[in-house]
Amino acid sequence: MRGKGAVTERPRGGGLLQPTKGRAAVSYPKVLIVGNNFDLVSGGGITLTNLFHGWPPDRLAVADSHPCEVDPAPCGRQYLLGSGELRWVAPIGFVVPGTRQRSVADRPLSAPCVSKTAAGSARQRSAGLALIARQAAHAGIDRLGGTDAVKSLACSRGVLKWVRDVRPDLVYTQLASLGMIRFVTQLAGRLGLPVAVHIMDDWPSVIYEQGLLAPRLRAATDRSFRALVANAAATLAISRPMADEYRQRYGRLWEVFHNPVDIDRWSVARRRDRSWKGTFRIVYAGRVGLGIESSIVDVCCAVQDLRRRGHTVCLDIFTPSATAAGQLRLGSFDGVEVRAAVEDERMPETLAGADLLVLPYDFAGKAAKFACLSYPTKAPAYMATGVPTLVYAPREHALALDAREKSWAYVIDAPGVDGVARGIQRLMAHRSLRDQLVVAAVATCESHHDAQVVRERFRATLARAAGGAGVTV
Repeated sequence: MRGKGAVTERPRGGGLLQPTKGRAAVSYPKVLIVGNNFDLVSGGGITLTNLFHGWPPDRLAVADSHPCEVDPAPCGRQYLLGSGELRWVAPIGFVVPGTRQRSVADRPLSAPCVSKTAAGSARQRSAGLALIARQAAHAGIDRLGGTDAVKSLACSRGVLKWVRDVRPDLVYTQLASLGMIRFVTQLAGRLGLPVAVHIMDDWPSVIYEQGLLAPRLRAATDRSFRALVANAAATLAISRPMADEYRQRYGRLWEVFHNPVDIDRWSVARRRDRSWKGTFRIVYAGRVGLGIESSIVDVCCAVQDLRRRGHTVCLDIFTPSATAAGQLRLGSFDGVEVRAAVEDERMPETLAGADLLVLPYDFAGKAAKFACLSYPTKAPAYMATGVPTLVYAPREHALALDAREKSWAYVIDAPGVDGVARGIQRLMAHRSLRDQLVVAAVATCESHHDAQVVRERFRATLARAAGGAGVTV
């Protein structure tokens, strides 16, 4: 990381490759991705996978606590962060699941049989004393202010040796905790590497709000994050409202990058006829949980109310968050079916088979503040389907702001089941409104979210951040 106190050691990827015949030569820096890995389930993992699509695998390496879940792997090498880098205060490390994961240099890149990302929110089954100890440990951690109160993340000799062997030109990170801020700062400082910081949600505003050590953790996080941002070679935000807010908050310009869409792939399955017969089918595809709880319940209630008034409407929820959906009892509502998450290959045709897509976000609480500046990973894909979208989110949410400005979705920005029901009923009744929304959505997708354009801009941004280092292909 550039800045005062940075060590001058700078392992760099070297050499030149010949340009591919018929293509303009472009430079790809060797990027070390820290704190996140490739997957097709989480928002960060999907965005990572799509932004780096087409990058030469030998120019990508990952250091994260989760293994790559995409096959074939987009990266050439990965380091599994574990006990070598992560230290827990005793006796927490003996009872909290996952605390004894072993560090593995150059872990094989075959995708795991069970996705750690998809299963991440599921509670590990326990019984007897083990269950009591685990519950006590979690209660103690919450009382103190969060996991960063009882653990530390630092560069081990193993990870430093591995990174020196990788010889990256740049560190790219989607960090979201004090531990990862410190790890990235230490790693970049020790090896003299520039850093590109990419923020997915406004976690700095809500992190460590409760607990005995919360004030201390919040102050340390703000101080460490500001120092990292000040010295970063590139600062990237997930939405334009975030970029504007962070410019005021942190005093730097932020470039906007969120999940792009392969226009050609999605246009094949795009729905052309928006008339409907029989049952009006609404679809939500995505996670259920923090920031998407009361809002998705409102949508379920609206569907149930409409059915009780004689409207033939149903809602299919495709989600990897089966536990959260079960806790909210989403499947108990009349006309609502909770289904397993759709595989990436089948997503275009599944979404195009709906009559209406919904994007719900909560209106109150910590989760609403956390997600207010975010831009959903799935939004550009929704735009590409040829199916109208209903956005149910606070007026100030980045998604609602964008949808209103570009008119690509029907926006309900006040909480309440009645308003959602009226919106659905209006969209059911007016074919011209559905057509109008789809035309604007497809145009927005093609002009703002075309993967070919976004990826080139992303590559150029990281190449500049790396100081022009890289190979030409």
